[in-house]
Amino acid sequence: MAWLLRILSLFTPLLRWPVRAWINTHASPSDLSELALDRDKPVCYVLPVASVMDWLALEAVCAERGLPRPYLATHGMPSTQRSMVVALPAGRRGERSDLHRIVSRGLHDHSYDVQLVPVSVFWGRNPVKETSLFRILFADSERTGRLRKLLIVLANGHNTLVHFGQPLDYREFVDEAESAAPDLMVRKLVRVLRIHFRRQRAATLGPALSRRSQLINSLLADADVQQAIEDSARREKMSTDAARARARDYANEIAADYSNIAIGFMLRVLTWLWHRIYDGVDVRHLARLRATTHDRREVIYLPSHRSHMDYLLVSYILYKEGLALPQIAAGVNLNFWPVGALLRRCGAFYLRRSFKGDRLYTAVFRAYVDALIQRGQPMKFYPEGGRSRTGRLLSPKTGMLSMAVTSALGGKGAPAAIVPVYIGYDRVMEVNKYFDELRGTRVKKGESMGDLVRGSTQVLKRKYGRVFVSFGEPIDLQAYADTHLPDWRERMPGLDMDARPDWLQDFVAGLAEQVMESINATATLNATGLASLVLLGSPQKAVAEDEMVGTLALLAELARRCPYSRDATAPELTDGRELLAEAEPMMRLVRVPHAWGDVLTVESRQAVLLTYIRNNVMHLFALPSLVANFFAHVESCERQRVLDGAVELYPLLASELFLRWPADQARFALNESIDGLLACGLLSSDGQDRLQRPQAGTREFAALMSLARIMRESLERYAMTVMLLSHNRESGHVERGRFERQCQLMAERMAILTGRNSPEFFDSRLFRNHLQTLVRVGLLHPRGSQLEIDPALRDVAEHALQLLGADLRQSLAHLTSLPQLDDGSDGSASSVETSNAAE
Repeated sequence: MAWLLRILSLFTPLLRWPVRAWINTHASPSDLSELALDRDKPVCYVLPVASVMDWLALEAVCAERGLPRPYLATHGMPSTQRSMVVALPAGRRGERSDLHRIVSRGLHDHSYDVQLVPVSVFWGRNPVKETSLFRILFADSERTGRLRKLLIVLANGHNTLVHFGQPLDYREFVDEAESAAPDLMVRKLVRVLRIHFRRQRAATLGPALSRRSQLINSLLADADVQQAIEDSARREKMSTDAARARARDYANEIAADYSNIAIGFMLRVLTWLWHRIYDGVDVRHLARLRATTHDRREVIYLPSHRSHMDYLLVSYILYKEGLALPQIAAGVNLNFWPVGALLRRCGAFYLRRSFKGDRLYTAVFRAYVDALIQRGQPMKFYPEGGRSRTGRLLSPKTGMLSMAVTSALGGKGAPAAIVPVYIGYDRVMEVNKYFDELRGTRVKKGESMGDLVRGSTQVLKRKYGRVFVSFGEPIDLQAYADTHLPDWRERMPGLDMDARPDWLQDFVAGLAEQVMESINATATLNATGLASLVLLGSPQKAVAEDEMVGTLALLAELARRCPYSRDATAPELTDGRELLAEAEPMMRLVRVPHAWGDVLTVESRQAVLLTYIRNNVMHLFALPSLVANFFAHVESCERQRVLDGAVELYPLLASELFLRWPADQARFALNESIDGLLACGLLSSDGQDRLQRPQAGTREFAALMSLARIMRESLERYAMTVMLLSHNRESGHVERGRFERQCQLMAERMAILTGRNSPEFFDSRLFRNHLQTLVRVGLLHPRGSQLEIDPALRDVAEHALQLLGADLRQSLAHLTSLPQLDDGSDGSASSVETSNAAE
């Protein structure tokens, strides 16, 4: 083949332009700077097979993206002036390949170095098994004849992916095996490259997919499904055939039906849509994700869920970046005509909101998950179970995760990696509906084609800013199990389908918590989120422009000096005015002109909508804000006292915001936050362990007060919870459901008294979460439906109240002196006495 390439190289000018006019190439990675090519070293591209068409596709991408042009390796060597392309040898005995010459040169000339860049060219992206004559002729394959290659290019040239692997360290490879014979070294290099190309093909296309009918038949043949069919027939007194027909209906309702044509259609639609409604998609940590997918392990994507766009966005990014499409667990509410069928052909499989009571459905669904994991098919589902209506991460639902874990650890598939994914928006298109639902003015209902058409006409009229997608640190599931469940190899295999032992529930719950913490750990702090934090923290949702500019600059500096995690992204802009200019259109700020400078504010409803954006990123400042609250009402305080008080309150904060530090590391993390505040001038030290806030009137003082207000509402909720609990200390217990309702009613009243227009302030789920946290830290002890109160809760109540202003302490004291309304079930009332801590 090499001689043919050299002959054809004479006709390159005649071939290049027709081929380029026909094919449409995409490069992976999209940001080729990830390759980190050294322009002072020669480049040699390596193809898995010798192919004129692959070479021309590579040349087209190199010309478009400014990479060194790939010349055919004749008898010369790659140089800084002339890069070359070679192919792996076909394996014929006695053949002296171009790689052999390059390796021999390195053995004889120790100063010679070259960057070997493996390149994979994919004509089309269809992972379905070749089961028809059409697919046999036109589907891409690793090795093809010349005529079939031409047919493949004609059929799939419009969708050609050229993937560049990381350059191999040629000099290190040669030096390590200097004493070996050139032939042996070439065979070793070829073996390494073949493994790379095989793994890259699997990472790009995913496993070969069976026809849907074959998959459904295999599900019905599963032993657990067969048993469930027999049990259903016996329990419901129906024939086995009728039960099997029901199981087949379930399988048809669940299973995806991958179609390359549908994928191509959606790719064009989504490319147009993203450019229409968004100003760009900012993607982070793709290089790490590629390394994970290249390890030939099962990949399970667990993203945050804030919009219906999430379903499409992550898959779109993965496809554009040359990674295999995952199958996506979607709620059955999305399975309406014609969207349901289209999403199914793009990899969606459907699940019901609840499996309870239907063992047959559970068996079929579990068998489907087992099948996906067994063949190494990437999966994606949302650990929260539904879209967040407040912008905060929701408490995870563990049903789907439990199925995936038991399948992956039960010996039914390859080693699995869980990839948390953060998704954030400058503006979420459904946010108006979310807050209407929180207020109770809109009832959540199922989706329909009519809703889609009406919603689309509104969506396409607006711009929603930028989208931020960040792939978190992968969690090696086996390594995690080795640490947290050392005997999993004995427990997991053969686990009964209906079994939910306590040890499994605890293990999955702990894993789910880590996933949520990892999602938050990779968040992106955008200008809109930062400006929303500042504006919504001002007492009247209004702030002078110069104060806003100064505070934005200082908080952005704090985010860089004291990053939440190594994966969290601080704003790229450093100037406060630039940050404000970027955020202002999305926030729809209203400028009130004044002789001493403009005042920035927003309309009442818009302020409510901005809380969603604020809640996406507020956890990034949780610890600095907690520290700042100790200086909201005092000028100075001992560092040790601040640390002791903050450590006591940290578990509540961590539970609400899924903060990444375990309780035993909170003091260390808080110390780092104090150091960051000192470095930014937001606090100062007298050198004797006493901290002092800036002088009033300075921009640092304004920034510190704005920082403190970020966590203020959370601290108020904590104070309400522990204060109400402390009033019940004489009885020693409370009824859980009734107490949650009391907390919600108290928060509603506080919102009215303080002029808040924030439905999430009295979200009952937050108070429920607080109680669960108090149980975990030992301040409450569950006794059936009752919660027994620990005496130490009184100290927590006092410390929480000390962070609040006198006006809020007075309001809480007044409210707790009134009879509290019950949950409304029987019209009774309960008496709550006044707290000494609030006096």
